[in-house]
Amino acid sequence: MVYYSVSAERSRLIRREQLILLEIGRDEIDSASAFVEYLGSEYGFSKSSVWYNLNKLKEKGLLDFASKESVGKPLMLTPVGLAELGRLEPSRNKIAAGFSEPLMHSEVRLTGYGVVGNMQGFAGSGGEM
Repeated sequence: MVYYSVSAERSRLIRREQLILLEIGRDEIDSASAFVEYLGSEYGFSKSSVWYNLNKLKEKGLLDFASKESVGKPLMLTPVGLAELGRLEPSRNKIAAGFSEPLMHSEVRLTGYGVVGNMQGFAGSGGEM
């Protein structure tokens, strides 16, 4: 069964896209490639399906990451993505129920991979710019 959430601009998010937004959270991740590796190893998702979901979320304006034109840009939620994250966070445990345990400890686990930076100072994250 696939569950949907209606996000800003009336776009639907499937559960895996919701999980991805929750996993990224308010972090700034050094590279999308490292994040793809992390999701693949933690949840057993294929790399191609994670890339597909990341690109769909980027098209929807919910996240941004490096491309050939913007090498070195970290993976992070946009202001629209942060607003959607705020709507998803109260349902975090319900969304995670369809997946495995790692979501509950994602911040600690991602930090261990060396791919997470602090988003203090990022507009919309509660920090000052």
